[in-house]
Parts: sequence; C-alpha cells; structure tokens
Amino acid sequence: MRMLTTYIPTRGFTSDIWSEMDRFLDDWSHSVTNKYYSERTFSPASEITESGDYYLMSVDLPGLRQDDIKIEMANDVLTISGERKRATSGKSNGYFKRSFSLPEAVDADKIEARYESGVLELYLPKTPAAKPRQIQIQSGKPNFFEKLLGSKKTNQELKDVTASKVS
Repeated sequence: MRMLTTYIPTRGFTSDIWSEMDRFLDDWSHSVTNKYYSERTFSPASEITESGDYYLMSVDLPGLRQDDIKIEMANDVLTISGERKRATSGKSNGYFKRSFSLPEAVDADKIEARYESGVLELYLPKTPAAKPRQIQIQSGKPNFFEKLLGSKKTNQELKDVTASKVS
C-alpha cells in the first residue's frame, strides 16, 4: 500500500505575493533612483568667509563655461545653477542647483560675481546698518539712563509721600 503525505509548503501563497511585490518595488526604486542620480551627479563644493564689510563665497565649478552658470537672488535666497554639456554632442552631462539662505545684512543690489579657472566667486557686501560700529560710553552728560533712573526716583518719592499721608 502506498502512503501519501500531505504537502506543506514552507511559504504560504500570501507570503509569495508580498515577496514578489517587495522584489518588484525594490527593483523599480533602484532603477528610478539610479537614473535620477546619474543625471544629477554633480554637486559643487562651496565655501563662505566673512569679513567686517562683506561675505565672500567661492563655488568650485570645474569644466563649466561661464554661459552655463546661472545666478539668481530672490527673497534673501541666492541660487546658483548650471549644466555641464558634452563638447561633442551638446547633451547634458550633469546638472546642479544650490541654494543659500543669506542674512538680511547682505545688500542684494550690490552683489558681484566673477568666474575664473573653474571657480565662481561672489562678493556679497553687507548693508551699512549691519556693519559693526563702535559705541562710546558716556558719562557726565544727560542721557537716556539718567532720565530713566530719574523718573524711577520720582515714582519712588511719590510712593513715599502717599504712604506717609495714609499713615
């Protein structure tokens, strides 16, 4: 007599569906991500230094022509973008876009830029109000603090006078 044993799969039907769905989504996300990043592989390095009167920004953009770089300023945000193009076909070889939030102290109307030897330099002058100034310590002259303390003395004297009248 022949004995039949029941077949018990190690994985159920639903786990196979979920496994296939996970594999599909993983494959799909890798293909989309790799395609997206292969088109935008260029992320230029930047450096900002501060002086008393201005900020100086340097952005490394090797292999770009000046015509391929675009600089915009809107709502205290400086955006630098550009595109590398192949010399032979003129097709894009990499695109970048970097945005920098600038302090309100930057005078946007006086920003200057120059591009030389693959380095973009931006001169970002500070507004006159943002520049540091020396404050003199006053003594012997009537000033705000004496007026303020004088009015407090007057208020204290009034309290003393009203307290003596009540008692």
